Amino acid sequence: MLNYWQSPQNPKLERLYVSALAFKRLPEIDNKVVKLWIEPLRSASGVADWVIKTKGDASALGKGVTLQKRVIEAVGINPELSWAELVAQFGSASGKPKPYPGSTAKRTRASRPYNPPAVNRGSRTHEAAQLDIPSIKMVSPVTVQVDHREPKELIDLLKSHPMVTVEVLSLDLGDIAVEDASGNRLLIERKRCDDTLPKSDFEVSVQDGRLFDQSERLKMEAAVSDLQIIPIVLLEGDVYTNSTTMLVQAIDGALSFLSSVQRVSVLPAYHLNHSGYLILKLASHFVGGLYTPVTLHKSKPKVIWDQQRYALESLPGVSTKVAELLLAEFGSVRKVMSASEAELLAIKGLGKKKVEALINVLDGQPPTGD
Repeated sequence: MLNYWQSPQNPKLERLYVSALAFKRLPEIDNKVVKLWIEPLRSASGVADWVIKTKGDASALGKGVTLQKRVIEAVGINPELSWAELVAQFGSASGKPKPYPGSTAKRTRASRPYNPPAVNRGSRTHEAAQLDIPSIKMVSPVTVQVDHREPKELIDLLKSHPMVTVEVLSLDLGDIAVEDASGNRLLIERKRCDDTLPKSDFEVSVQDGRLFDQSERLKMEAAVSDLQIIPIVLLEGDVYTNSTTMLVQAIDGALSFLSSVQRVSVLPAYHLNHSGYLILKLASHFVGGLYTPVTLHKSKPKVIWDQQRYALESLPGVSTKVAELLLAEFGSVRKVMSASEAELLAIKGLGKKKVEALINVLDGQPPTGD
């Protein structure tokens, strides 16, 4: 019912956030708008007690003692427990905060040398190895922050783009971070799934729980931030072939948990070059959007009859068959556009609602609704 959180910048800042499950017992408020958490109440002698805090309008629960009583009942905790006892119960199995980036486990993983995988010419792996990172189109310059424990090879790949500035520093969350002009952040956790070691980085991080701790903190960061946070786990290599100590269903379970429960996007990459290319493609879209606007129509016909039908099929309620009937009745697209409501209703396949929607589009009027 409570999720433990500790600030990476300030370990003294701790909170126990009320989970989504507990919010189901508080139907008066929306957990997407209101945040509830418990934090220690500090005095001159240290942590003396704890208090419930809110962010957003939680007035529907009451105020003061009433609000605290409602939250305590929803969470199902003993109000006489101390802060230390609450952390012991909800922090982790050991009663202590879970490890964060900067732990010896992550340093060991990142310090391993990178060995480029063997690629077969003509394969998709080889195709990904030939991706030209400097060719990625960007609307404006992009700054990419990379954790200092990431391999130099990846940093060099990212630096190879003329419009990219790479900042190497110690990141509190993720391995790669990109921030747009509004302060929104793209956070990428990179997991190696190659066969250069007895166990892949992905494998080890699942078995020791590190991956789920990282994804939980990414999810929590997105939940409590006033800005948009997009968390991504990037799997570099063949996760199924190279995770030899895990059953396929165990791998599926881990990926399903990340995507469905943690709401973290999981993206695959063949190898390091592909990772570098994908990271900058993500950064480019995140900061500048699409370089070339996407057209609604992929291919345009060349024959005049097909062009006329093509134009009419873009209207609401007009199928290929209805478009053919309209052209047969009116003779041209211009005359169809000038037809009255009564004339359109006479066409088989066009009912009153479809005709109203069509006229709204032609006249530039929003739909009236029912």
